[in-house]
Amino acid sequence: MSDIQREKAWTAQLLEAIAEGIMTLNHQGQITFFSAGAERITGWKKEEVLNRYSDEVFQLLEPHQLFSAFIPPLGKQQKIKLNLANGKQATLAFTGANLRPPENNDTQFGLVFQDVSESDTSHRLMGHFLANVVHEFRTPLSALAASVELLLDQAADLSVAELHELLTLLHLGILELQTLVDNLLESASIEAEHFRVHPRSSSLGKIIADTIFVMQPLLDKYNQHLVLELPAAIPMVWADARRIMQVLVNLLSNASKYGPDSAEITIGTTVNEEWVRVTVSDRGAGISPEQQLNLFDRFIHFSSDDDKTQYGVGLGLSVVKAIIEAHNGQVGVESRQDGGSVFWFTLIHDESISGR
Repeated sequence: MSDIQREKAWTAQLLEAIAEGIMTLNHQGQITFFSAGAERITGWKKEEVLNRYSDEVFQLLEPHQLFSAFIPPLGKQQKIKLNLANGKQATLAFTGANLRPPENNDTQFGLVFQDVSESDTSHRLMGHFLANVVHEFRTPLSALAASVELLLDQAADLSVAELHELLTLLHLGILELQTLVDNLLESASIEAEHFRVHPRSSSLGKIIADTIFVMQPLLDKYNQHLVLELPAAIPMVWADARRIMQVLVNLLSNASKYGPDSAEITIGTTVNEEWVRVTVSDRGAGISPEQQLNLFDRFIHFSSDDDKTQYGVGLGLSVVKAIIEAHNGQVGVESRQDGGSVFWFTLIHDESISGR
């Protein structure tokens, strides 16, 4: 009897420690066992569910559907979207198991389950991400192919202005692909925890000038005007110049994409003793406070009525955040009083480093 009691206590402790939920159903579909893991996952206490029918307890998100109709057979798994305690919604993965020998009249069917809501959401986001990546690659590649074919077929007959226009389109397509590839590579290195920056004393003025040189053809394409609000003496910053240029390219690309044609885009800086604050302002539709909360997360992109903004892989701003935080700076977005958005980030003033 002592051995049996010790075995029973050990089994109870084991069931308490298992993170997955475990429950059993009798042949009538009533819940006869509900583990501690099941309580943690669903939010229900076993006293609330024991001897109740599973269809009554587990309510599916789809109306007029019964939980019992989706219970998986022995050894199989089924994902079911459910309403849980306190109105919580989740996707649970159930696996079926017999917990009594078949010859026993008291045979009960067991279900082991876990919450896969996060992975399920990740899979949906990844599908959306891949679809957008395909579109983002296809558009510039199609434009590049068309421009190259035209050059091959009619180069001798084209005027200087027409050649310049085609070469500008080629440059824009390459720039768009390069920005996309850079963001994909940076995101992969961040995910693999291999992301590094190598800050040094750098000229913020040169970083801004190099960025403008790269981005000017894109702004010209949409007749957008770049306004600079910079101090007479642009300070040195402690930064990885290549990475900060990537930040500005992403912010200017977004300002162009989400801003109207023939509008202004402003780059500004303010300086204090320790920090330099850089801003990129647009005249777009703006971003609601709700969207601003998670705008710098991966795979997040906001939409507008402009056809230019239908697609996006949602990596640019997450890369911006990772780069700036690796510089021990901050990044954010604000709404402009007269319409549009202001994206900003901070870098350490080089003089504050040398003065320490």
